Amino acid sequence: MLTGFTGLTARVEVAVEDRRESDRIPGPFDAWRVGSLETPVRIYDLSLGGCFVHAMHEQEQGVIVMLKVELPDVGLIEMKAETLYRRPGFGFAVRFIDVTVEAAERLERGLKAVQRGARRPS
Repeated sequence: MLTGFTGLTARVEVAVEDRRESDRIPGPFDAWRVGSLETPVRIYDLSLGGCFVHAMHEQEQGVIVMLKVELPDVGLIEMKAETLYRRPGFGFAVRFIDVTVEAAERLERGLKAVQRGARRPS
């Protein structure tokens, strides 16, 4: 968990209150919703605090989901997320919760790699 952790990754908790606290990377990024089956999804507006999940299925607000996100230089990162709102026919927004220090550091490295133009894994 991020309790007591300093640096950019500590902003994950703050991002819910001020959605512009963390820089967003437009994407798209390959990801999977993890459950009884791994369902491929596309994510957009990825930041340290959350993202928008483009998905055809409806998702209610406040539901906890597990996501695997693939980023350059770090590969797959698995994170727990809570749905914030949905846009029927488009998908739903999530905020990352209970993020481990390792996952937060990897997410930060992956986002920085995208910003400097690193290629996504094939």
